[in-house]
Amino acid sequence: MLSRLLKKNTSPEAIPAFTKKPFFRSEQKAFYGRLRRALPKCYVFPDVELRALMTPISNDTKQRRSEKEYLVGRKVDYAVFDARLSLICVIELKTGGVIDNTPGSNAQLFKGASIRHFCWDKQKLPTSEQMMRLFGSVVLPAKKDTAAGAAVSNSEFGGPHSEVMMPRRASLTIEALEQLAPLGHTKAAYPHVWERIRMFCTEPNHLEDYLLSLSIQTRASKRAGFPVEVLTEINDIEAANAPFITRLPEKPSWNDVFANR
Repeated sequence: MLSRLLKKNTSPEAIPAFTKKPFFRSEQKAFYGRLRRALPKCYVFPDVELRALMTPISNDTKQRRSEKEYLVGRKVDYAVFDARLSLICVIELKTGGVIDNTPGSNAQLFKGASIRHFCWDKQKLPTSEQMMRLFGSVVLPAKKDTAAGAAVSNSEFGGPHSEVMMPRRASLTIEALEQLAPLGHTKAAYPHVWERIRMFCTEPNHLEDYLLSLSIQTRASKRAGFPVEVLTEINDIEAANAPFITRLPEKPSWNDVFANR
């Protein structure tokens, strides 16, 4: 009897069987196809968690942990990224298409993080053509070259309405700064800082030095610091400026040559 019990306990557990599950429901697949046709040069990801799109800016470890937990379980239906995988906008589909603007809502979090947010009625979804017009004028604005009278490509954002492929820019532009800080928090609260950023925007290395100086303590008295909205805009500008920075190769120093001799 004991030997039978031992044999029964040592027998391997039955492994459950599975079958593949469709990633999209039929209505999701149809709308995803519309998005792809409207934004052929962009990457569209469904059911993206908010904690993958935003992060707390607090330096306090406990507060950061608490704020990250605040995002757990929150999702958007679609997140749209450009060719560099920079977030362009998020899309939520709700019954009635009514945006919830109550404190702590997703819409309020997106606004604070300067993330463009679209909310559409599940029962009245826009067509590909409607989305192309919307994204072309709001998310991916087309620009005109007044001197040449030709349309300028928005290829760095993967825009669907690019007409002429222009050479890659060597720096940010004033127009790009306005797009990176559409709510104008820095411009309104710290106009002298904004003017410096505008002045250095065409000189990537100088702009990097100035942005870094804003976060370094160089005075005898303690700095008050910037509000969250201003820090977010500064961080976005710093990230957009990074690809244009020229890094010179470091020359070996005397210590590099003789340190181990």
